[in-house]
Amino acid sequence: MGKKILIISGFIAIFALAVLLASYLLLKKQPSTVVQEQKIPAEEVVKTDEMHVYSIENLVADCFADDKIFCAVERTVKCTLAPELASCDKEFVPGFILGQTGDTERPTQISFKITKIKPIPDSSDISVYTESDCDALWFGLCKGTVIYSLNQKKNGEWGVTDMFALE
Repeated sequence: MGKKILIISGFIAIFALAVLLASYLLLKKQPSTVVQEQKIPAEEVVKTDEMHVYSIENLVADCFADDKIFCAVERTVKCTLAPELASCDKEFVPGFILGQTGDTERPTQISFKITKIKPIPDSSDISVYTESDCDALWFGLCKGTVIYSLNQKKNGEWGVTDMFALE
């Protein structure tokens, strides 16, 4: 009788450990919905993503990547090409992207590759460095090293607040 109790107790303990491990792994994969939960490490993060190319002829508003930071940069690129897209909202892209450009011609093709992501000191904002190219001048903000300043919104999405270009 004591041997049966020991075997049953062993199976229960193994089952409990398996449930705890599965719960931990499931919670670890859940996306963050609270701004403070998604932290960028203090050191800079270097990305080695491939070059992403966008053309006005085949744009879709949605981002299909799992990386919310990538999706914020992608949204800004798409809104530069076509500000009338459904995802173009001044809460998530700099206001000048959505405005009329007057004599400045919008690009019809933009490519970018994220080269590094750096936290901004004493802030929850980040800087995303890209190597970019386009087929127009566009205020000098789509050729060479273009830096996107991002902050995280209350819903957990990242939004681009400003853009800079290095010569």
